[in-house]
Amino acid sequence: MEKRILLAAILSIVILFLYQQAVVRWISPPVPTSQEKGLEKAQVQETKEKTTEAKTPVLQQTDAMPISVQSSEERLFTVETPLYKATFTNIGGGLKGFELKKYRESIDKTSKNVDVVKPLPVPLYSLQTGLGDKGPVQFTMPAKDIMLAAPGKTANVILSWESPEGIRIDKKYIFSADTYNIKMEVSISNKSGHDITSPLSIDLFASSAAVKEEESSYHHGPIGYLAGSIDRKTIKDNEEIAKGSIGWIAMEDKYFISALIPEDKENFVWTSSIKHKNIVRSRLDTPLNLASNNSSVKKYTIYIGPKEYDILKGLKINLQEAIDFGWFAFMAWPLLIALNFLYSFFHNYGLAIIILTIVIKILFHPLTKQSLNSMKEMQKLQPQMAAVREKYKNDKEKMNRELMELYKRNKVNPLGGCLPIVLQIPVFIALYNVLSASIEMRHMPFMFWIHDLSAKDPYYVTPILMGATMLWQQKMTPSTMDPQQAKIMLIMPVVFTFMFLSFPSGLVLYWLVNNVLSIAQQYHIQKATK
Repeated sequence: MEKRILLAAILSIVILFLYQQAVVRWISPPVPTSQEKGLEKAQVQETKEKTTEAKTPVLQQTDAMPISVQSSEERLFTVETPLYKATFTNIGGGLKGFELKKYRESIDKTSKNVDVVKPLPVPLYSLQTGLGDKGPVQFTMPAKDIMLAAPGKTANVILSWESPEGIRIDKKYIFSADTYNIKMEVSISNKSGHDITSPLSIDLFASSAAVKEEESSYHHGPIGYLAGSIDRKTIKDNEEIAKGSIGWIAMEDKYFISALIPEDKENFVWTSSIKHKNIVRSRLDTPLNLASNNSSVKKYTIYIGPKEYDILKGLKINLQEAIDFGWFAFMAWPLLIALNFLYSFFHNYGLAIIILTIVIKILFHPLTKQSLNSMKEMQKLQPQMAAVREKYKNDKEKMNRELMELYKRNKVNPLGGCLPIVLQIPVFIALYNVLSASIEMRHMPFMFWIHDLSAKDPYYVTPILMGATMLWQQKMTPSTMDPQQAKIMLIMPVVFTFMFLSFPSGLVLYWLVNNVLSIAQQYHIQKATK
């Protein structure tokens, strides 16, 4: 039995280590290195230089695909609301920048607002519109910038373009001061004297430097909702195509998303491709068969903002499924909902985590009590077990059979002591994902020195306390091990302490409170059974 407990403990540690490695490689967010930051800065600088020196975009040829932009002077206008500041360009009527006013790059209050639409080293812009592969068209722009400061205010902006042949596109944006949603209506009228068969295209772009999977364990890049499920594209997918009913397409990173949601469920075509060696494109093409002297209107909703569960859920298009909780999402969702519910009362996610830990502890109490009783019963059998091992030490098969008979006669389960630990592992992993991937926890303070529950404890106080309480709990737990095995098991609190040094402080807080409650629980149970 002792060996089985030891094996279960070692396996639990191995699972945690492997999961941590999987999270770091495939699921969770890496912090950009100084070298990467330098590269990004250089790319931004390159973008500025190219924009400055070329007010007139020109035809460019790259290693991947040609980038065609019609010759014209670039013009900009901005829309500012309490939630964001959006900068639009006349090239395709696309977005050149989208700053979120309620989210900063770091917990430093002087840091810049998060810009969801990153600048690119070539004149390509998210939401740019065109007909097929003819490239983005050049729209006329509003004369004045727009400011929507008062709640409930809305504003409409119409961008127009007309070809010499008589094809006209009117692109209408409808902004609201209260939401991240932007309505978009694209009207196409055909007076060219011939049919239009080119699809209406709308693009989303992202830097490929942020898309490479080897650089990030959370997905960055193209994502879509197809046939009732999420489909994430990697940079290796290059030009994969999905056709049919497409709920939405988007560009995502761990915390933010730019989504294009068609209003009508038509036969769309979604392509994910490397448009340029440094740029990934996600394109939604709407089939367009427009006879001469006819017109058509295509309607969309654009969401550019945080991956906040309540907001995304409220859109009722399953956009909340873009929040990546990994394999244990079925457990992570209820935990996030519970945390948000508790936060609505306490306005502190640290307190919400403590209350949630107490609730989980209460739910597991019967199991814990049964486990402790089982371990005490096993402890009573220790002399008989030692006698059996000594008697059949040269016949392992016979020894195991006799031990099993001994367990049956005394109605004890040798694995009963490990069950609570095993059942807590999925809860632990699900909570790890909630604290690591939920924007609700991003930059959220608890108290004292913990200013960000999604980041590690800067002074390692909580991991050390967690290790100390784990050792205390281990000392209180009835053991059937021999002294040598018991000494080996003492290494577990040390190993866990080192593991938790880099974990989100919110997760360490959960484990620390859980240990304290377990100590109190064991004390109460042991006192009651004396």
